[in-house]
Amino acid sequence: MRLDTHMSQRMDQRMILAPRMIQSMEILQLPIMALQERIQQELQENPVLELKEASDEPAAAENEDGTPAVAEGGTEADATNPERELVIDEKGDNELDFDRLEAISKDWEDHFNEAHRPSRNGMDEEGDKKHDAMQNMPSRPQSLHDYLNDQLAFLEAGEEQLRLVKYLITHVDENGYLISSTSPVRNPETVVEELARSYDQIVTDAQMEEALATLQKLEPIGVGARDLRECLLLQLTAETPHRDTLRPLIANHLEDIQHNRLPVIQRRTGFELPVIKEAIEALKHLNPRPGARFTADNIPYVVPDIAVERTEEGEYSVRLLDDWTPTIFISRRYMELYRDKAADPKAKEYLKR
Repeated sequence: MRLDTHMSQRMDQRMILAPRMIQSMEILQLPIMALQERIQQELQENPVLELKEASDEPAAAENEDGTPAVAEGGTEADATNPERELVIDEKGDNELDFDRLEAISKDWEDHFNEAHRPSRNGMDEEGDKKHDAMQNMPSRPQSLHDYLNDQLAFLEAGEEQLRLVKYLITHVDENGYLISSTSPVRNPETVVEELARSYDQIVTDAQMEEALATLQKLEPIGVGARDLRECLLLQLTAETPHRDTLRPLIANHLEDIQHNRLPVIQRRTGFELPVIKEAIEALKHLNPRPGARFTADNIPYVVPDIAVERTEEGEYSVRLLDDWTPTIFISRRYMELYRDKAADPKAKEYLKR
């Protein structure tokens, strides 16, 4: 057995994907929404790319009075354009306008013909399109304020107290906490007084407190609280495990629980350490943000990538829906800078990349 090295030639075919080809394949596989995000990202990262706006299209020529201008030597088809304004000629030479009116009459003959009626298949197809459009419309979820106001119909309270409760509902934030719009800094101790002063009628703090107590009886449990401690205490019911242990823990030792200072809690409360741990496990099942589940999520619109349509011959045609895709192009200014032979070589290399 002998080992040696030698040189030889052979011909074979291999498929090698260049980085540019791989990038092109990735872009071709992107759906419309992902392609839009990719284009926006490229526009932010690549200064050479520019977005073509709708205003970039050349505007139609107009006369001094604002009417569309007809080029000299224009054809009869231009003059019979239905978009062109009718011109009354004192000489009575309006043959082109009469021809245009006749063309409009022929184009709309089917629309004015009472005998013309859409077929049943056409009506069903139109109905399916409307049904699909309604299904693709984003639904509006019920807000926290709507949910609270709906519950007021089941309360046994006076008209004035219901007005106060509705007023307080308008000052409940998205997490379910009571806030004041008069103070930029949330102060749980003075929020009721601030809301009482900003009410459109004279009301005492006791009346506002009574209305707040009514609000806090509504669902979700814990709503209308002024701070986290009150929110958690409102959620303690007769069915809550270790309720008697949780009450002093929530009222006085939330910070100790956060930093896991269990010996400090044991020394100050006198509870056994296993009982404290079981109470903390029950505390984890309470909701610190009772109104968060009503927060309206951003529901995206359904944007199809392709459209499958049935033709009059009974066949199906597939077309790409690229109307939502923006048009991008390379800036002419950077192109001229790149072609400039006197430009900085480093700048030209950057533009090339």
